[in-house]
Amino acid sequence: MVTFFSVLLILVGLNAFLLLFSVNSNKKRIEKKDINLPEISTENIYPLNILETKYKKAV
Repeated sequence: MVTFFSVLLILVGLNAFLLLFSVNSNKKRIEKKDINLPEISTENIYPLNILETKYKKAV
């Protein structure tokens, strides 16, 4: 029983450490991306012409 709880405690501690490490590295990556983004992004948005589309009949 003591062995089970010891292994469980070790695994939970390892999981918490990896979670904190992952969150910190992800936060740094997001901050780096924000610095490199341009202030104004120019994107062309075209309307969908769904009503004008003609579909061929399936065989």
